[in-house]
Amino acid sequence: MPSDQLIADAAPLSDAVKGTLSYEVPQDMNEKVSAGVVVMVPLRKRLVSAVIIAIHPGEDGSGSSHPFPGYTLKPIHSVVDVQPALNATQIKLAQWMADEYAAPLGRCCALMVPPGFTPTTAYVYSLARDGMIMKASSNDARSQILRVVQQRGALVESKLRVALRGIPGWRDAVHELVKEGLLVRSPTLQPSVMRPKRTTLVQLAISDATLGIVLGNIETDAAVTPRRANSLHRRSAVLKYLQQANRIAWADWVFAETGASRDDLGWLVERNYVLLGDVERWRDPLADIDYVTSTAPALTSDQARAWEAVHAAMVCQGYATSSTLPAVTSLQPEEESKSTADANTPQPKLVREKANAQFLVRGVTGSGKTEVYMRAVDLALQHGRGALILVPEISLTPQTARRFLSRFPGKVALIHSRLKPGERFDTWRRIRSGELSVVVGARSALFAPLPQPAVIVLDEEHDASYKQNSPPYYHTRHVAMQYARLSGAILLLGSATPSLEAWQMAQDGVLDVLELPNRVRAHSRRVDDQQARLHVRSVMQPETETVAYQPLPDVQVVDMRAELRGGNTGMFSGALARALGEALQHGEQAILFLNRRGSASCVICRQCGHVLRCPNDDVPLTFHLINTGTERNHHTGVGGGMPVLKCHQCNHMETPPKQCPACGSSRIRYVGIGTQKVEQSIGELFPHARTVRWDKDASTAAGSSSADQLLQRFVNQQADVLVGTQMIAKGLDMPLVTVVGVVLADVGLFLPDFRAAERVFDLIEQVAGRAGRSLLAGRVIVQTYNPDHPAITYAARHDVSGFARYELAQRKMLRLPPYVRLVRFETNHEQEDKARLACEMLARSLRMRIEHPEDLIGPAQAYFARRAGRYRWHLFARTQEPRHLLENLELPDGCVVDVDPINVL
Repeated sequence: MPSDQLIADAAPLSDAVKGTLSYEVPQDMNEKVSAGVVVMVPLRKRLVSAVIIAIHPGEDGSGSSHPFPGYTLKPIHSVVDVQPALNATQIKLAQWMADEYAAPLGRCCALMVPPGFTPTTAYVYSLARDGMIMKASSNDARSQILRVVQQRGALVESKLRVALRGIPGWRDAVHELVKEGLLVRSPTLQPSVMRPKRTTLVQLAISDATLGIVLGNIETDAAVTPRRANSLHRRSAVLKYLQQANRIAWADWVFAETGASRDDLGWLVERNYVLLGDVERWRDPLADIDYVTSTAPALTSDQARAWEAVHAAMVCQGYATSSTLPAVTSLQPEEESKSTADANTPQPKLVREKANAQFLVRGVTGSGKTEVYMRAVDLALQHGRGALILVPEISLTPQTARRFLSRFPGKVALIHSRLKPGERFDTWRRIRSGELSVVVGARSALFAPLPQPAVIVLDEEHDASYKQNSPPYYHTRHVAMQYARLSGAILLLGSATPSLEAWQMAQDGVLDVLELPNRVRAHSRRVDDQQARLHVRSVMQPETETVAYQPLPDVQVVDMRAELRGGNTGMFSGALARALGEALQHGEQAILFLNRRGSASCVICRQCGHVLRCPNDDVPLTFHLINTGTERNHHTGVGGGMPVLKCHQCNHMETPPKQCPACGSSRIRYVGIGTQKVEQSIGELFPHARTVRWDKDASTAAGSSSADQLLQRFVNQQADVLVGTQMIAKGLDMPLVTVVGVVLADVGLFLPDFRAAERVFDLIEQVAGRAGRSLLAGRVIVQTYNPDHPAITYAARHDVSGFARYELAQRKMLRLPPYVRLVRFETNHEQEDKARLACEMLARSLRMRIEHPEDLIGPAQAYFARRAGRYRWHLFARTQEPRHLLENLELPDGCVVDVDPINVL
């Protein structure tokens, strides 16, 4: 081996290999490869993409030895991009995730590479022996495949699939032909689908004085030659448009604004009136978002105290100097703070001794947490660093991006999984280059290639959406904490209802708590402006001369059992119906929350009790109405539109039967309610009310941009009532919402899940915070059949600390998170016996590893016993160190390992 030979340890971006493989670096690639670079490497009989984790020298005269004596290493095939896709910190983070979540290192690295960035391997099928084709005369699948390949030559698998569309069993026939040697299958590389977008730029090449003469000549020619008048007028319009557009514009804009064609531009180029250039054009998902630039407002006393602690931590990290420490005392009122924090709540430590500052920003809804985030981001940008701002729902990203754009125009990037591939690719490259320093997005935004993050924010940190529901099963909060330690960034976890895990970390001193206990509505000057514009009287309480506070809305709990005894069998209690009527009468807005989609949650036969279930997932099908109208449907009796039964697990859909498939009876009943039914009921009760439904069905059908427009309709007062699921409970600021109704608070309350009560409490408290966020007072009406349940009684009092103490006591007694960590193992198979047997065998192995027998829960059949046609069995292990429990553990094929599971069903 040459003395300058290099060896690369690479992690394939797939599940094929758990760790890394070693490859020889060809001499001509020595200057191109480095840690973090994406390359193509041979793996068995095909080429795969991989990330280089480390580079080290091979055998040389100093005595270094080959990593695998007696073996010849395969060389790297090619380099995808000489610029590293992962920086050094991201590589360390990926390695930590692989160890922490028992996941393949390559899959963790793949989270940090945009889709379509790497080439893909495809198989090409060609004939092995042409003479065999002439003898094939039948029309079976094998003969048709051979004839297609003979006529069209070697075909990539995707093209072969199109050519054989409609032929049953063609895949099995192809495999048989390959085994028999009649077809040859060979791997090939398909180029990356993501490439920079290039477009034509048009620039005016003459002075304004010359332009006037040219335009005059064109108009004269148009008058002399009428048959050329139209084309000449278009060319004149191009020149005028370029003059108005600062002499330069994209060609497609020119075409759209003037009606000109390529021939018209060619005519102008021939006469040296304009210049054409082929340049790269960024695909920007924020290009169409409207925003108004703003400046930082004065801080309240609560915000100032929180910012002082964050600023002090940033000083320790080297992002600021102590001379710029904010003067908090000048912003504090003389009287005592209006803090309503519980005495037992952990209080902030303003002097940090830890190297990595991590905070829990606990603020009631509307307390101004975002302003604290923005101050930290601003300071990071001043020192040449970047920031990551994460929100739990993709639907919240446009609103959040708009707020940060208003303060940091031209520096904000948007990242989430629903972006168009080209938008995501270009945004990723701009972040990597340092052009965009503030990244806003859902959980995938955490892995954006920000060169030097100084601030990481997880807003609504309690939300279950931060848990990844596909391999690797990471939790964003846990990963963000590690990322902050590795990068030296400040971590801010914000929530009005912190997760119990965050509460426990605060009590253990891992997180410092920053309290924002008062609801800030606006500065006094803005309050006066709104009172004059909206002709309403403010209910705010002035805290100082510049800031106004506002109390949290009153919560009224309605016992629906009493409503039934009183003869009210409708969806809305008397209190909620009256409140809606009053709000609509006064021109105010209302939000109705129900965490259940569709029109009916269950379809049942009243004759035999048969429930219609999904054939793939064995869960009850939900009744939906597509394109709901106002007329009642004679088939269902629940409203107008096309009736569909839908599975919310796999999206299987079928037409509702007119007769029971079990007994043949026509007594089909639609049981339960969903957001569609609520929307219909509003129309029946208040015919003139303008209603918007905002749930997963509506946002998915509308698309990402149109989904934001649905919300904007409500914000712009073009709708009176917003009906939605948990999406409406998170981070929305609706100025004229005075009524919030929780249609049924009991949804999910009694699921066999130890987090059920916490989820219900969080949702009620969060959705209650949408009311009364303007000059007007708000009220919340919670309808329930269990008014005495702790989750509901604590939420009615806005007692977050009280609920946390109660629930933590229950968890400690039962030895559940956050006092221990759980690892969930799931085995699945098309045959239930095999799924059960694999789970039982795994349980035997785990019993030899755990310290106490009671630390293993299960095996048992999962609550949702079947998914995607496969039976599911699972078990849970309690542990303090999941990494040690999983080390060298042999797992059955296809076993799912979920560390710190959010969903235990």
